[in-house]
Amino acid sequence: MRLTDLKIGDEAVIKKILAKDPIKSRLFAMGIAKGAHIKLLDHTLSKQTWEIDVEGTRVALRDEEANQIEVEQ
Repeated sequence: MRLTDLKIGDEAVIKKILAKDPIKSRLFAMGIAKGAHIKLLDHTLSKQTWEIDVEGTRVALRDEEANQIEVEQ
């Protein structure tokens, strides 16, 4: 499943990052990497921005970035 499939409050573990560089490098720099624990905190009504907690750090992602993160609950 993708990060965008989670509901607010759901927690998951990142299984794979499908993005290519430079997006993949940007995500990695924010701590978004395989094996990291995340929690979906919120998203905009139009689901264009996703706010997650990555092991204690709040990160906001655009929809195209969030959709390229494969997770497992």
